[in-house]
Amino acid sequence: MDIDTYYPYNIPFFSDLKFISVKFVNNEDHIINIHFMDKDILGNLAGMIFPHSERKYQFPEKSIVAIITEKKPHKFHCFIKLKPDWSYIYP
Repeated sequence: MDIDTYYPYNIPFFSDLKFISVKFVNNEDHIINIHFMDKDILGNLAGMIFPHSERKYQFPEKSIVAIITEKKPHKFHCFIKLKPDWSYIYP
């Protein structure tokens, strides 16, 4: 198990879900929030990426997430259907 790999909030690493590896890179001066999407409704907070940092995550397979910035917390920046081994760079 890699200690540099994070799991979304409220999803334990020992669950029986199938996970995919992804990486998020935040090149901005503010925090970005990653939320799960539940159909067309904003779901639970999955994670946070701090300014000028990157994080490797294990997300459940077929996850769709929304990126919301700290600057505009009431506006979705984008929606992403996560693919295995991809890096997602903001902006």
